[in-house]
Amino acid sequence: MKFRFTWIIFLLIAFVPFEVLFLKYLPVSDAIYGYLRFAVEIIIYLLGGLLLIRFIQLKKIPAGTSIDKLLILFVVYAVVITFVNNAPFFQSFMGLRTLLRYIPLFYVLAIIQQDQKTVRQIFKMMIGVTLVQVGVTFYQHYFGLSPFWYPRASDLEIGGKQVSYRVLATGFGSGREMGAGIGTFGDSVFLALFLVIVFIILGAALQKRVGLPRNQQLLCFVLLILVTISIFFTYSRGSVFVSLAAIPLLFYFSGARKKLVLYGSIALLLISPIIFTGVFSSSGENTTTAYINPKLKYTDPLSNITAVFTSSYMDNTMQFSRGLVLTEIGGNLISSFKILGYSPAQEFALEKAATKLFGSNTPINNLPIINDVYWVAFIIYYGIAGLVLFYLILYKIFAASMLVFRQSPDPYFRLFALAMAVLVIVAIPYSLILRTFVFRSFGFYFWMIAGLVFSEWRRLKQEQRKLAANHFSN
Repeated sequence: MKFRFTWIIFLLIAFVPFEVLFLKYLPVSDAIYGYLRFAVEIIIYLLGGLLLIRFIQLKKIPAGTSIDKLLILFVVYAVVITFVNNAPFFQSFMGLRTLLRYIPLFYVLAIIQQDQKTVRQIFKMMIGVTLVQVGVTFYQHYFGLSPFWYPRASDLEIGGKQVSYRVLATGFGSGREMGAGIGTFGDSVFLALFLVIVFIILGAALQKRVGLPRNQQLLCFVLLILVTISIFFTYSRGSVFVSLAAIPLLFYFSGARKKLVLYGSIALLLISPIIFTGVFSSSGENTTTAYINPKLKYTDPLSNITAVFTSSYMDNTMQFSRGLVLTEIGGNLISSFKILGYSPAQEFALEKAATKLFGSNTPINNLPIINDVYWVAFIIYYGIAGLVLFYLILYKIFAASMLVFRQSPDPYFRLFALAMAVLVIVAIPYSLILRTFVFRSFGFYFWMIAGLVFSEWRRLKQEQRKLAANHFSN
């Protein structure tokens, strides 16, 4: 039987959401467990290596993608700023790895021509995984979390760096909101990131120009409602707003602008009372007591969202959370206009930035909070130049996605292409509140979908070249 790379891809798509639970109950030591957490990455690297060896044996260089040069330039740039700043090389390598570790997966899918059957199977697998996550999330919200669902706490030292796997912290700024579901991902944030991607895929499936069969559209609509509720159950406010923001983008890029106006007006009428409820609920109250931290006291999912529009929540955010990072740290970065970053070595870069830019106002022990506002952290690591390069990569992915959506004859490629285009757009504001690209539940599926889209993009470009060559010869 001939080996197919897609078999391993199918396995990874199904395994990643359940990795935490699967590894937790393996009868192995903490050290082995820690190393097994890298198994998915190692498999992806092996797939990339096997693909490279295969082309070397065939003495064939496949046509690349539109992001190849930018990716190489970004990696070279990261190496250069590492040497310029005399940063620890291994620490820089690990930092760069967390951002680009799924690039080999992208190339395996992009270089190997994916057929309609494979893409349809991937879509169905995503639906199956989502059904499980939705069911588990509903159960966890209404019946509570038992230790069964928690990931296994362990510590692992790699190259002198301590890596911890635990989400059991409590108190303000850490821990988990009461009532929050974590699915099988081990953390509500990881679940929310996955559900946002699925939400966009399902939303794309409902668009008329995608052209899915009626029965599949009905299934996607029902599942979209359940996914929406599940996102609320994660208590990730940013994920809720990002999902809602994706809806008009889906209509706009699919060409359904009349529906965008109609549904936008209806949504505005429905959302306005929720916003006003949040605004007026805090009027006349002391701002120090109006905000209820859902990590300390149960708050229903809807009230958790309306709390965003209260003055007490805004005050709390600006003093202790991401608002502090954006105003105090982000402002200093913008005013200093750091063109070159301090290197991908995160601990080194944060400490150096704190010394040079922030003075004594920001304690060194609190610096990791900067990572939560990822673009601010990104500028510290890679500078303005690195941010521009990464945004150019995202733009190329967006442009390729729109080309595939408009020109591909296959509905499943059009579905993933439209979803990818919207995902690129929403990832920019989303990364202001979460480390999207470095978390597996987002990064893995982001680059997987990008790989599928570029597989079709390469085929369409090849067809265009053939047509141009035939036209020239005639």
